[in-house]
Amino acid sequence: MKIAVIGMGNMGSQYAQMIAEGKIPGMELAAVTRVRKERWETLKDIMPQGLKIYESAQALYDAFDRGEVQADGVIIATPHYAHSEEAVQAFERGLHVLCDKPAGVYSRQAREMTEAYRKAAERKNAEQRKAAEEKPGLLYGFIFNQRTMPVYRKLRELVRGGKYGDLKRVNWVVTDWYRSNAYYTSNAWRGTWKGDGGGTLLNQCPHNLDLLQWICGMPARVQGFCHEGKYHPIEVEDEVTAYMEWENGATGIFIASTGEAPGVNRLELSMDNALLVCENGKIRVCELDKPEIEYRLGTGDPYGQPRGTWSTIDCENEQHPHEKVLQEFARGNMTASGKEAVYSLLLSNAIYLSSWEKQMVEIPKPDTEEERRFEQKFEKYLEEKVRKQEKKRENLPENPGKNIK
Repeated sequence: MKIAVIGMGNMGSQYAQMIAEGKIPGMELAAVTRVRKERWETLKDIMPQGLKIYESAQALYDAFDRGEVQADGVIIATPHYAHSEEAVQAFERGLHVLCDKPAGVYSRQAREMTEAYRKAAERKNAEQRKAAEEKPGLLYGFIFNQRTMPVYRKLRELVRGGKYGDLKRVNWVVTDWYRSNAYYTSNAWRGTWKGDGGGTLLNQCPHNLDLLQWICGMPARVQGFCHEGKYHPIEVEDEVTAYMEWENGATGIFIASTGEAPGVNRLELSMDNALLVCENGKIRVCELDKPEIEYRLGTGDPYGQPRGTWSTIDCENEQHPHEKVLQEFARGNMTASGKEAVYSLLLSNAIYLSSWEKQMVEIPKPDTEEERRFEQKFEKYLEEKVRKQEKKRENLPENPGKNIK
């Protein structure tokens, strides 16, 4: 599989290096785009001789159309706003797509990517049937690398297996995403609504939000509280608290921050008949000796407590999660399929919208009229955020300190 890497920033350059060093069997580096001179200096001895380099995704696609570069697929690792357009263009050319998280800034982008993929996949399948070829269909996946972590895979198994009954409560505090001011000043687009599209929720937490719905299922509604520039001089949020409700009556709290130290990453899941606590790569399980409902309805002691036994599940750490995602993709397997990317984006968009409207927001089901209305409302608010910040920057003096005495 010949792959072009679109976007050679922090992550894109890592993906290109993995491929160039032979860590992804069955994958060959065909081209790269958007390479800074200083970054190329550190990579040029690793990259294959004669590697084609293009200024932009469009330049790469134009070269592909002219037959100047041979590629089977692309890995997209550009700023969030560009993901949708670059993926759609790849699908139009019958190319496989593996995209870095998130699918975009707003959920419509994820939907449009999936729609473009479906059309391209149908076209490719029809062409292969006509030519009597037996080749893998068009591939479309996302780099949600934390799904490869054994601890989260085991947690999903425990929650979805039914052994402990239904989910009752979720409490996830993930404040180990600490970032200094230098992080936000490392690129002009960071920490801005126009360039980044969001803060903690959209940059750091797509992994956590993806895992949340992957393990527990999608919440039905959410009330969000996003604090913008609380710890850093940025436009976007750097602290979030969200209250969630599921259709079965389960409730949850999600807390994230890039301004707390030391941070924690602790996930508690209360089930009908057990408590699961995930922290530091381990799962602690307190299993009741009988279903909680039997205690609730059967005991005559007004202060009687259910009895439980604690045990610990040690999970091996996945040392190379990003490599694992790329290796699976090269074999034709998706760690996270393209159509799944919309869920974490819908969840983050709903938290934002709820915080802006200061009320509970229903999370729409994908491919519904409610989703279209939700998209329109969210995008209207986001456009207004961008407009206000642009106007604010325009009104700043060229040298803000010159009039200070």
